[in-house]
Amino acid sequence: MSEEKKVRIAVCDDIPEEAGSIGSTVLKAARELRMSAGVELFTSASSLLRKVEEDLRTSGKTYDIIFTDIKLPEMDGIVFGKKLYSMHVDTALVLVTAYPEYAIDGYGTHAFQFLTKPVTLTAARDVISAILSEKDSAMTISVSSSGRHEIIPVKDIDIIAAEDKYVRIYAGGRSFLDTSSLDQLEVSLMRYGFVRVHRSTLVNIRYYRSLEGSTIYLTSGRSATVSRRRIPEIRKNIRNELQSRII
Repeated sequence: MSEEKKVRIAVCDDIPEEAGSIGSTVLKAARELRMSAGVELFTSASSLLRKVEEDLRTSGKTYDIIFTDIKLPEMDGIVFGKKLYSMHVDTALVLVTAYPEYAIDGYGTHAFQFLTKPVTLTAARDVISAILSEKDSAMTISVSSSGRHEIIPVKDIDIIAAEDKYVRIYAGGRSFLDTSSLDQLEVSLMRYGFVRVHRSTLVNIRYYRSLEGSTIYLTSGRSATVSRRRIPEIRKNIRNELQSRII
């Protein structure tokens, strides 16, 4: 018999009964997936953030998955998400809301998924399964840079731009020159949220912050020029991607 996967989960909702209900549903979902899950409940995002900071100081790791309501007093779920990812954690964030339109604002937090209230057992099971499948696959690409091979996690890439006969791949604070073609990368990375914004540029819309005029701004701090004729299609792609993450 294979060993159960151990998963550490936090649930945050300012209404204790809601937190308890979501926590119970999440725990049942994890058990159905044959996982050994520990679920911790919080009633404020600030207390959860302090716990994450404490975890990182003491052990260097924290929760695998966090479910948090968006509408919270003091610090809402979107602000919490931005603070969480500023610490470069590998935690999957799930924003829970009774108002699906909040998903558009929440996308800038890199939230993995959105769940609408009330959270059902099926929805919780599906999102946990999807998160852990993504973590297990840990998609990477191999590039040739400066005469050596580099392995780059796809989730770290925000922009890929054509540069002469090569492509420049931007990931975190680094960039890599590779011999792949932009067309090849577009096909292979479409399923990970990459969109062609210009004939010479791909953007990972997981980093999307705003589209102003003919410039797309990313949460990584970088930006890219958008072809004017592509703007309507890009707006549609962004909205479709956001809506596909609302359960």
